[in-house]
Amino acid sequence: MKNSRVLLMITLVALTFAACSEKSKTEAEKAGDQIENTAKAIGNDFEETKDQFIAKAEKEIEEINEKIEKLDEKIGEGSDDVKKETKEALDNLKKEKEELNQDLSELEDATKENWERLTASIEDGFEDLKRGYNSLLEDMKTG
Repeated sequence: MKNSRVLLMITLVALTFAACSEKSKTEAEKAGDQIENTAKAIGNDFEETKDQFIAKAEKEIEEINEKIEKLDEKIGEGSDDVKKETKEALDNLKKEKEELNQDLSELEDATKENWERLTASIEDGFEDLKRGYNSLLEDMKTG
């Protein structure tokens, strides 16, 4: 009888540990699934943000390109002196625009690790391009 009780106690303890082990495993699996789902959501948010930024940047480049083309036409209609004075500045604007396009194409392959650096570079490029355009436009008005 004493052996039966000991055997019963050992069996109960073993079953308790097995049940706890299964419960812990299930909770661990749930936690793992939650972490995985959160990581996917963060990844999706990043991709969505990236797509939105790229779309906005492409639109801005298109608008700037149109302005540069119109400015190029105005310069072409001007006198030889105007053409000579503005050609270098216009060529610099076009070069900056091409560099910005190249940066934008790199942005499409951006990772979370290099995202901040690339977007900052593109935003700086936009500002430089806008300043150059406005400066050239102002020079044409005063020249």
